[in-house]
Amino acid sequence: MRVEVFDDWKSLVHLLLGASSLFLPWVMAIFLGYELVEFCYKRKGRREKIGEFIGDFMEFLVGAGIVGLVLGML
Repeated sequence: MRVEVFDDWKSLVHLLLGASSLFLPWVMAIFLGYELVEFCYKRKGRREKIGEFIGDFMEFLVGAGIVGLVLGML
């Protein structure tokens, strides 16, 4: 399986959403719900692979991780 990370312009949105999730926890719940519904919908038509789905979560977690590290250093 090939995981695709930072492969399109939406990757920046995932990164920013991950960064904002530390300040607004409800963003994480909405993101996870949206990604799950999007994957299930696109998976039927074979328009999204599992690697892209995992990559979206990784982009989100990178954004949260960067902000978490910066806040931890302050």
